[in-house]
Amino acid sequence: MPLQIQNYSLVTLNDRVVPGFAGIMRESVREKNPSGRELKIVVASPSRISEGKAVKFAKKVTKHVRISRGWSFVSASVESLDVTNVPPLGTPQQTERSLVAWIVE
Repeated sequence: MPLQIQNYSLVTLNDRVVPGFAGIMRESVREKNPSGRELKIVVASPSRISEGKAVKFAKKVTKHVRISRGWSFVSASVESLDVTNVPPLGTPQQTERSLVAWIVE
């Protein structure tokens, strides 16, 4: 039986620069494209989930992308999405139990 999706969250993950010498050195060699420092993930579920659960799932889904971009520390924000504001999603990147995620960058 397919999931009845009723709740959508937009999770935004940002690459955070580490303070101090190591952070300055890392900043000097990282890519200069600001779009490479942010990922947007739509997390959907049949019922409302906590922000922490949405962030944890979004981090799991994007782990390979964040590693390939050289991210180490991540800051996150979560925003509820109305069904009318959900972008075109296509095939989900990951489904786990009642959670479904799409990377929409």
